[in-house]
Amino acid sequence: MKTYQLLIALFLFPLLTSAQVSERSTTMSLGNKNAFTIDLNGSDRKMTENLWKNYLKPYGKVERNKKAKEYYVNQTKVPAIPSNGPITIYGRIDEGSDMSSLTVWVDNGVSFISSDEAPSEANGVEVFLTNFSYLVQKEVIGKELEEEEKRLKNFNKDLGKLEKKNKGYHEDIENANKKIAEAESNIEKNLLDQDAKREEIAAQEKMVESVKVRLNSVGKEN
Repeated sequence: MKTYQLLIALFLFPLLTSAQVSERSTTMSLGNKNAFTIDLNGSDRKMTENLWKNYLKPYGKVERNKKAKEYYVNQTKVPAIPSNGPITIYGRIDEGSDMSSLTVWVDNGVSFISSDEAPSEANGVEVFLTNFSYLVQKEVIGKELEEEEKRLKNFNKDLGKLEKKNKGYHEDIENANKKIAEAESNIEKNLLDQDAKREEIAAQEKMVESVKVRLNSVGKEN
């Protein structure tokens, strides 16, 4: 049991650990600006985009810059990011191998938030993205759970089919045993019938011999 629990823990460890937020200057629609990036294992672009849009909805209208492939929310307030004034959030999702990356730029009205110029606000952005990564992890694990439950359901179906076959085999054996018992009974009856028929044959043979004698005796009495 302990070995099984250890295997489960090792399997889930990559998903349950917190994703790391990296910070670097990255090109976006407004030029080269300081950005925060987080890798989201197991989540493709479509999943991350849908979750990101829903995640931003409480903070205002989510718009998209199709050319730059960015989603943004203008002039909003985010409790996790302690800015003096409204902020504008820009986000872009990039596809990876069995993962996606979310890059976020946050304009506080004076500059794009960075650890060097606004450490408290930068920490808030990291918290904001880390909390988002938890939602992604839940979605990824939830999808995995659906797949595993589907597999379990299929396994149970397979077991049901095997159990049905097993029942059929037992019924075949029961029917075969009945046929064997019936055949054995028929054999015994057949042997008795053979004995009875042999007796009839013996009696008939005597009758035939008697008739032959009578036939042969015709005309010999004088």
